[in-house]
Amino acid sequence: MSKIKYRKFLIIILMLTFIFSGVYYVKYLKDNIPDNIYVEPYKKDKINLNIPFVGTIDIYEDDDEVVAASVNMMKNISLNGTHEDVYSANVKLFGIFNIKTVNLYVEKQKEIIAYGMPIGIHLDTAGVLIVDTGNVNTINGEVESPSRGILKAGDYILSINGNPINNKTEMIEYIQQSGDIISLEINRNGIIQTVKIKSVIDEEGVNKLGIWVRDDCQGLGTLTYVDRNNNFGALGHAICEENTGNIVDFSDGYIYTAKIWSIVKGKKGHPGEIVGSINYGDNSQIGKIEKNCKNGIYGHVNESILAYVDNVYLKAAYKQEVKEGKAYIRSFVSGEINDYEINIYNISYSEKEKNKGIVFEITDEELLNITNGVVQGMSGSPLIQNGKLIGAVTHVLVNDPTRGYGIFIENMLETANQVAEEQAKKDAS
Repeated sequence: MSKIKYRKFLIIILMLTFIFSGVYYVKYLKDNIPDNIYVEPYKKDKINLNIPFVGTIDIYEDDDEVVAASVNMMKNISLNGTHEDVYSANVKLFGIFNIKTVNLYVEKQKEIIAYGMPIGIHLDTAGVLIVDTGNVNTINGEVESPSRGILKAGDYILSINGNPINNKTEMIEYIQQSGDIISLEINRNGIIQTVKIKSVIDEEGVNKLGIWVRDDCQGLGTLTYVDRNNNFGALGHAICEENTGNIVDFSDGYIYTAKIWSIVKGKKGHPGEIVGSINYGDNSQIGKIEKNCKNGIYGHVNESILAYVDNVYLKAAYKQEVKEGKAYIRSFVSGEINDYEINIYNISYSEKEKNKGIVFEITDEELLNITNGVVQGMSGSPLIQNGKLIGAVTHVLVNDPTRGYGIFIENMLETANQVAEEQAKKDAS
């Protein structure tokens, strides 16, 4: 290769590297600058995003510019909220290139009760959920898989031959009443479609499609908070179907009181769990679930919930108030509500994984003796710092059960507001 060609080749490589780095940098900024920033009215707030960025944040109200502030995001950004309102803030690289528009909310901090009590969760699926497809040993001595390649795990069967179905019993009845060609209406990733399957007769003379299904999901978790309007938030992450990892689509859902029987301690590579039971029954039902999403479950509780814990309201902290250092988990693992000391050692405002914004380790010897760390069933346990509710436990680090992740309470309340708006629209229609 001649020197001229070699130089051209190097120039092209350098240009491609520069372009790639620039695209990656902008994406990195978009992912790590919050979509929403909250500040209290008439209070100066400082936010340290800890990302390499120099530019401006231009804040607008009703299309009229209010302020343009030069910032270095490696240092604290000072924001001074005035009257309660929502502003648009354009984040500009070098004060020129707009890379993201952020909503700046000036509003008073909400006051909510941090619960930490165990709850039983029950969801009835919206239709019948397909867990897997399988083989059928037919009456002719053959092995067939009638649904393979047509249905798949995660599909919801909504109707059979035009007949709506709500549970496994109805599904079996309609399959038996059908001929050999069966029409199914299914929901696949939110898209409604119709498929036809040729059923087979098994060794016992029963009409089969070769599918494994379920029509409900249940489990234990922790109630995070209840607000002054009796709205609740729990878990801090979605309830997902264990075989597919998809968020469960449900028709009805409720939370119940629960009893803890024992604790299976966590160890490296094997998360522990809370072993308990759900207290089913009308008297034990304490709330209705209205939303199951990536940031948790949300809904409305009954007045009976007030009998279970001391109803002390705490302020819900904004994410910029959360600091590395000492904090507490509120949990019922000992048989009563207690606050256990933890150490927060990393904070991230990334929009990609909102329920992993807080990283902590358990330092309280009493809690470590009970659970050896974060165990399944503790999801939703409130995180408290400086007398404010800052978030909730969401995940455990599998290779170190003493460490876990948490979601900012700010993110949970954002989701709760969206749920309330959706419910208001449903009630109005």
